[in-house]
Amino acid sequence: MLQSMREGARSPWILVVIGLIVLSFVLTGAESLTFNGSQSGAAEVNGEEISVNELQFAIERQRRQLSEIYGDQIDPSFLDDDLLRPSVLNGLIEQALLSDYAEALAIAPSPRAVGRAITSNPAFQLEGAFSADYYRDILRSNGLTNAQYRADQENLDRLQKLQSFVSDASFVTPMETQASINVAAERRDVRYLVIEEASLVAEEALSDSAIVDYYDANRAAFAQPERVVARYILLTPDMYTKPVDPEEVQAQLAAALAEYDAKAESEVAHVLITQMDDEDDESYQSRITAASARLAAGEEFATIAQELSDDIGSASLGGDLGYTDGSVFPDAMESAIEALAVGEISDAVETDAGTHFILLKQRTAAAQVADDVLKAEIEGNLQATQAERDLLLAVDKLRDAAFTSDTLSLASNELGVQVRVSTPFSRDTGADLFSEMALREAAFSDDVFVDNNNSDVIELSGSRFVALRVGERLPEGYKTLDEVKEDILATLEQKAREGELAALVADVNQALADGDTLEAIADKKGLQWRVELAATRQNTLLPPEVLQAAFSKAADDTNSVTSVDVSSAGYALVQLARVTPGSEETLLTAERQSLVDEVQQVQSDLLFTEFLADLRRRGTVIVR
Repeated sequence: MLQSMREGARSPWILVVIGLIVLSFVLTGAESLTFNGSQSGAAEVNGEEISVNELQFAIERQRRQLSEIYGDQIDPSFLDDDLLRPSVLNGLIEQALLSDYAEALAIAPSPRAVGRAITSNPAFQLEGAFSADYYRDILRSNGLTNAQYRADQENLDRLQKLQSFVSDASFVTPMETQASINVAAERRDVRYLVIEEASLVAEEALSDSAIVDYYDANRAAFAQPERVVARYILLTPDMYTKPVDPEEVQAQLAAALAEYDAKAESEVAHVLITQMDDEDDESYQSRITAASARLAAGEEFATIAQELSDDIGSASLGGDLGYTDGSVFPDAMESAIEALAVGEISDAVETDAGTHFILLKQRTAAAQVADDVLKAEIEGNLQATQAERDLLLAVDKLRDAAFTSDTLSLASNELGVQVRVSTPFSRDTGADLFSEMALREAAFSDDVFVDNNNSDVIELSGSRFVALRVGERLPEGYKTLDEVKEDILATLEQKAREGELAALVADVNQALADGDTLEAIADKKGLQWRVELAATRQNTLLPPEVLQAAFSKAADDTNSVTSVDVSSAGYALVQLARVTPGSEETLLTAERQSLVDEVQQVQSDLLFTEFLADLRRRGTVIVR
């Protein structure tokens, strides 16, 4: 969906500002959301269906985007269809609702704006300039055609205009502006004591007897379900990756080089005239004739493309379409290109896209790939193909042996692989390979767990295949003291710290009530104390936790401390010493304008969010 719909407040103080803004939204009412499992589509919005294929394509696109952003750092479980489906489907529903409303308002996309959005997108640029070849390659890799992508961008353009219409209706009153300034410019004097973590734990709280007492008093917390230890055989592609026949590599390399030598590529540009929905045949033909006349008169092709072409993506590049080897463009275009001489312009060429005038800029042999690069690619492909074939043959043998034998030894001997032993796992949790639910379900199935048979061969992601049997059954019971001792020790340490910290806070607050200063209390208790004067919400000198605690306290709460966990250094006891109200005079003009703009953006986002919720309440949304 639209990026700005996803943006929230962009700094801590803005959360306070939102609380001061008097909203006119009424966030009540039931959404017209009906669930029905008897139909075929994924959802229906105001009578228009969102197909299962459309949903699956959107899920795959979301998965690819997440993988590109986070790479190997992302947990594979986050990319599961079941986890992605609700948010992706909700996004499609929101888009459908907005598109339906935009259509009702007759909001039309701007072809030139769409073209500019495509050519200015950094994702389609090489060395800072739009590349038509790179653009097409990226679309192909994402399973999109140019027409599909342009249609998506046209719809996005409509939705952006709709959002602009709605968001522009928001406003910020002078009172809200002043309240925001008061909050943003407020300054606070902060004192705090530094408490080292180690100073809060008494040794007696961590004694062996304390650990045993905790274990005895909390036995129910250490209960564990029935578990099993599995014996299993794992087959992976790596196990069957081996060197390939050098003669086969050389044969394929020679064939590939011959193909490269035989191929030639043509660099072309075009002027495309497309008949618009509201354009009659006469006007359309008149534009074609005008373009033809200017080309025949010898005017610069790039200039004509920039002025007349309806293909905005190429028009900004003088009509450049990049290279074709005879298979990139529709047949009619490829036939015309083949018949052209370098520098020659074709007559009008008709395709489904419209009428083209094509310029052949140059012909060149295909760029030669380095022999070693091509050889490595061929070796890799042959190796992968060979490994896949051998793996599948091994899987067939494993399947047969697991079915006909009451152990895994036969399969192990036939395949020359070892039988592995898992760590204990339950129906709900397991480690390493047995974090895979499919394996746990197989191990606890009646056929394997009750009848003591080998499992079927189970295929996992990454072309991994597993056959297993139960090796040892561990009944439900309680973890031993040795198994949980470290966990108990950590729990006792935390409880001891919390108790000591609470007692220290009470002691300090009593001393403050009796008239002592925080400095005097620190000296008596041998603690460090620190102060920061006139701190703002953007202060970077204070630990973030201390800053947040200081600005969370009521302005008149100056005679008590609040404890906070400081990630960089133990704990802190924070006292608010003085509050200086915010003043517009303390802000630079640019700071004030930035603040007003941010409040306005928050209001705009809130208004658009409520507008979208209202569309959903008034519309008919059926999720199947």
